[in-house]
Amino acid sequence: MRKNTIIFFLIGVIIILGSILVFSNIQTKSLLPPKLLVSEEEWDFGKVKSGEKPTHIFIMKNEGEEDLIIEGVKESCSCIKTSISTARIKPGESAELKVIYDTTDYQGKDEKHIHIYSNDSREPEKRINLYVEIEELKVPYLKD
Repeated sequence: MRKNTIIFFLIGVIIILGSILVFSNIQTKSLLPPKLLVSEEEWDFGKVKSGEKPTHIFIMKNEGEEDLIIEGVKESCSCIKTSISTARIKPGESAELKVIYDTTDYQGKDEKHIHIYSNDSREPEKRINLYVEIEELKVPYLKD
């Protein structure tokens, strides 16, 4: 009888120690949440002629250890068009964000923005500033 009590006691101690070990291992291996890193936080398209559509590709990288989900991209103007290569970015991987700036009907210096919404808990909304200087389209003057 005493031998059975000792065996049950030892089994109980082993189970408790094993549980503590497993639990502490789970805590130390918690994954870092997704983190969005964008290649540039602002972009200057430079001087362009009215009607041109300059393009730039931003690289979005996931610096976390869980999947980064791009929930949406919002442009501050209908003159900006965006497209992304994928909305789900695996840890350590990248995606492309293509931005096209339609300068038709615009003149002078202009500034617009795009906002990237993601499941990055530290920065769920990332803003990118876009600049351009649109040269006035000159119509030749004809003399009579």
